[in-house]
Order: sequence, then C-alpha cells, then structure tokens
Amino acid sequence: MKKIKTDVLVSSLLVVAAFIAAGVSINARSVTYDGALYIDIARNLLHGITNYTYQGYYMMYRPPGYVYTLYFVFHFTSLSPSSLLTTAKLVSALFYGLTAGLVYYFALAVWGDRVKAAGASALYIANPLAFSMATRGLVHSEFTFFYTLSLYLLYTGRRLGDKRRIYASFVVAGVSILTRYTGLSVLAVIVTYLYMTEYWGWVKKKEYGIGALLTLLVLTPWLYLGRLHYGGALMPFSTATKYVTHAPPVSAFDYISSLASVLGIILLLTLFGMVLLKQNEEGWLLISWFLIGFIGILTVTHKETRFVTFLSPVMAMLSAHALWTLGEWTRTLVNWKERRDLKPAVFLVLLILVLIPTVHSAINMRSIWDERGSAYVNAFEYARMNYPASWLLVSPKAYTIAGLYYPHSTIQIILPRQQVKERVKNGRYDIIVRLKSDPNVGVLESGRYREVKEFGHGTVQIFIKRS
Repeated sequence: MKKIKTDVLVSSLLVVAAFIAAGVSINARSVTYDGALYIDIARNLLHGITNYTYQGYYMMYRPPGYVYTLYFVFHFTSLSPSSLLTTAKLVSALFYGLTAGLVYYFALAVWGDRVKAAGASALYIANPLAFSMATRGLVHSEFTFFYTLSLYLLYTGRRLGDKRRIYASFVVAGVSILTRYTGLSVLAVIVTYLYMTEYWGWVKKKEYGIGALLTLLVLTPWLYLGRLHYGGALMPFSTATKYVTHAPPVSAFDYISSLASVLGIILLLTLFGMVLLKQNEEGWLLISWFLIGFIGILTVTHKETRFVTFLSPVMAMLSAHALWTLGEWTRTLVNWKERRDLKPAVFLVLLILVLIPTVHSAINMRSIWDERGSAYVNAFEYARMNYPASWLLVSPKAYTIAGLYYPHSTIQIILPRQQVKERVKNGRYDIIVRLKSDPNVGVLESGRYREVKEFGHGTVQIFIKRS
C-alpha cells in the first residue's frame, strides 16, 4: 500500500509539473491553419452535435477526437477568439501532463525501478516534439496519450491476466484512431507484438477477437456519419489520405535528417536503447511500438517532424534504458560495480547531462512554433475590432484563421480566377486580407479598396472597401 501511494504521488507530481511547464509557455497570439480549423468545427458543434462543418462544408477528413474534446470544454469557456485559442492549447497541455504520468507507470511496469521510470517521464517532458505540441491547439498531445494508454493497458492486462484491461486497450485503440487517423498503426503494433510473443497462439484467445469488435464498435458512429454526410463510411479516411498525399513530398532521408536536428541526442539514445533490448515480452513490445509507428510515418508521402510526436513516450523509455545501461558500464569502468547504491546516482547524473541540451532544444522549438500564424492573429484581431464584415477574401493560409474571428461571415480564398476578380472589381468583399506573395486579383486596380494596415513586417496587408 505504501508503494502504491508513493507511485501515485510521484506520477501526480509529474503530471502537475508537465502541465504547468506547458501551460505557462502557451502563447495565445499564434495559431496554425489546422489548429484554427479544429476550433472552428468545435464551435459549430455547439449548434448541433453532428454539425461537423466549416463554412458549410463537412470536414470529416479531420479526425473527431480532439474536436469533440474542444466541443465539450467550450461549453464552459468564453467564445472570444483569444479565449478559444488559449482553451484549445490548455487541452493539449493537460493531455501532455497526463501522458507524463502515464509514462512513469508504463516504465515502472516494464523496468520495475522508480528512478528509471521517473527518468523516462522526465525525458518525455523534455522531448522537443512533445513539449512544443503541448503548447499548440493541435491533436498530437491527446493522440499521444490515448495511443500510449492503449499499449499500456494491453501490456499490463496480459501481464496480470486481466481481460478487462485487454478489452479496455482495444476500446482506447479505437479512440486513438478517432483522435488521429495515424492511430490505425496501433492495431499493427498490437498484432506485431502479439505475434512476436505468442506466434499465432493469440488468435485462439477470445479476448482478442472481442477486443477487435470493441474497436470496430467505437469507430461505428463515425463510420455511420461518414456514410451519411461524406459519401461513404470510409471516405473520412480516404480523403485524409488524399489530403496528405497532395501535400509537398518529403524524402525519407530528408525526414530522418530533420528529426535528428530536432531531437538530437534523444534520437541517438532511442536507437541505442532499442539495440540493448532483450528478446522478451518487454523488448518486443517496445521494438514493435517504435519501429511499426515510425515506418508507418515514413510510408506517408508528406512528412513533418511533429508527426512522430506520438512516439515520444517510447523514445523516452528507450532513452532511459540506454542511460541506465551506460550508468552500469560507467560503474564497471571505475570499479564501482559493487556499489549498487550508486546506480541511481550515476543514472541521474547522465540524465541531467542529457536534459540540459534537450530542454534548450524544446524551448527553441516552441519559440519557432509561436511565430506561426502570429501575423494573422494580429491582423484579424485588429480587423475584428475595427471593421465588421459579412464577406471576406483572404490568403489561402488564413482561410481557417479568418473563420475564427469572423464565424458568421462568408470567407473565400484568393485565387487567380475570373469569379474572384469580378467580385473584387464589383466591391463584393468587405475586407481583404492578403499576403504580398498572393496572386494579383486586382485589389488596388479596382479602385474599390484602400489599405489600412500591414502586419508581419509588411507581409500581411488589410484592405477595406471604400465607403
């Protein structure tokens, strides 16, 4: 009982520490295209729980987990743009904190050592991807939590012989899929892990068949809505795939190089830790988790470093394992092998040496993300305070951000089309927000508009219709 209380206290402290670290780092004056879209959809859900739309179009290629979480929280917050932005980011910070506590319990279950488990949690908290995404209004922190929870429940359920945990694992797997469609890879991880530990013996056990049905049951409402509103039960998944495929391609070598520059020593320790694993229950779990998840991302045409945020918990656990082994080797090297009391101390010294540059990288990455969309936030806040509008023409990159500030207006994108040029010429739009690099659609030539202000060092311009 005393040990359980100790674990609860340690995990609770880690949750609070991570949540505070992310919460105080939130910048409400920055937003991404995706982040604004999630908020736009969640706000529309307040008018109808199936109103999964933006500008009248169903957006079901975006997974619903994070959006419906925001929908629930928005019932208790102000609906001003700044409040919505802050709330969305606090939701990410909360799941980041919960994952920090979960990593502690997961590492404790695998390694059986509290110091090593706490070190793994610290490495997760300091991970540049995990930390920067915890300060964003994006799905990654929530997705990481459910993905990790699914595997934790499966592992502990098998270890304890608790079928209820195994069933819960498959339910949570369904939730992770609905939080980010990349969550489909968790099923591949589960199958690979079971195959490596039981060969085909697991197929004969009814708990896994029931688990698969439970996953399908969790997905069923979304599949039904996809058929009802989106042209087919699987259309949300296929449309999401097409969306990613049409984005600029990134080669696997360039992607790994960008990950190395962001994660630095964490990536190196992750690979080293994986080499040190034994071919046992725990080893096959961590190998399946990291390799299947990572290969799944590599197969996608368009790749961004943030896409592997969901692997940050297993990176932390593998890195902690690598540092623990390095500590063992260090004690042997200096003839302290018999001093077992020094094992945690050596590990903690190595951990601190790794955390110093890692935390620095995390802070730098968060600062880089804080710049994204900041010029648009400033521009639309100014426009909203000074100029009402029922029709807006905006830069493609600002399409969803405009909806955050003008939720009841018609918003169209600057495209070099005749219809857009005609509407500009006729003064159809009340406000135009454009980048200087956007196509020329005759804003100044029309004589209908005047520029009122520039933002982002002159890159973002606001035009209003002349009286």
